Amino acid sequence: MRKNLLLILLLSLSFSAFSQYKIGFQFSPILSSNRIDFTSDVYDLETDGTGLKIATGPFVDIQLTDNYYFNVGVFYASKRVGIEQRDKVNTGTPPTKEEYNLQYVQIPVSMKLYTNEVSLDKRIYFQFGAALEFNVEEKLKDNVIVEDFRLFDTSLLAGLGMEYQIGTSTMVFGGISYHRGLVNIISESVDGLGGDLAMKNDYIALDLGIKF
Repeated sequence: MRKNLLLILLLSLSFSAFSQYKIGFQFSPILSSNRIDFTSDVYDLETDGTGLKIATGPFVDIQLTDNYYFNVGVFYASKRVGIEQRDKVNTGTPPTKEEYNLQYVQIPVSMKLYTNEVSLDKRIYFQFGAALEFNVEEKLKDNVIVEDFRLFDTSLLAGLGMEYQIGTSTMVFGGISYHRGLVNIISESVDGLGGDLAMKNDYIALDLGIKF
């Protein structure tokens, strides 16, 4: 599957040969969290905090006009899912916590809107788009609540940052982006919860990178 995703990126780069484009690499420390939708008379399930993970990979910016760029990439992203379970029937029972580590291959597709120079060689950008994500590995600890996760996820992304030109054709950039999951990532949960469990994954990223 990873080879197929890399092939998609190479095809994108071939298409961009007909336009002005920049190839880059991005590294993003992320704060990964999840949202839970669950109603039951037996248990109460809540999100258990956030985790520090990473998202990284190559991308290409294809110039449409002086200030508008089409962006596509292939990223590897590690995410965390945390659940705290409380027993509503036996209220004296201490809560239990469960953690899952999920590994995804992402294909983000977005538009980047650049301002004119705000100072010498510096431009601010705004980014809007979505990402198709493929679950390539799951690390389940005890899996008391979730038995399996879906293969696919989809998220919206929005971000802003600043790009700084350090050479004739080289730029570095830094920014912040928010990625909001749209799909219930749970394929199968354990029996006996007393309700249907739905969960969506979000993260906030510090985007750092370079373009050539």
